[in-house]
Amino acid sequence: MNMHCGDNIAMANDDSNSSSSESGDYKKHLDAGNALVAQAQAVATSDFAKARELWQEAGKQYYYAHKADRDEPEAAFKLAQAWMAEAHALQKEGSPNAKVMWTNAAAQAELAFDLTPENGRLAMAVASCYHFAGSPEEAEAWQQLGKHLLDGAAKLAGQANESKDEDSED
Repeated sequence: MNMHCGDNIAMANDDSNSSSSESGDYKKHLDAGNALVAQAQAVATSDFAKARELWQEAGKQYYYAHKADRDEPEAAFKLAQAWMAEAHALQKEGSPNAKVMWTNAAAQAELAFDLTPENGRLAMAVASCYHFAGSPEEAEAWQQLGKHLLDGAAKLAGQANESKDEDSED
């Protein structure tokens, strides 16, 4: 079953409490999504259509995991990554829906970022999505934020290492 851009929008906006098949255990769905991604990667060079189906199914599993625990950033970001893979596939086909899908992926990555606002890598992922969506202003803003967060994290790591070195000299 193919996921279309409209399906993704519906999934992103679905706040309903649904059956146990959809709102099941977070880890079960996360693990299922990870297994499907591994299968997709194994066949991607030989059967791109099959890999794409597997990535789409993985995206659904990540959606269910994210829905089961909306405070967990890993599933939220993996869902964004699944949408990025779909956007890339659409772009590769020359589909006009690619930009819409990149925008959907950016919105989902923003949700993941909201759960871990110190994560510069997530901000850079949002920037990439907006870049491919054809939104240069948003891309630049997210890139600046990502760089700021990553630079700050590097400085903190450097200070922690300096502190360890000083402690070991005592």
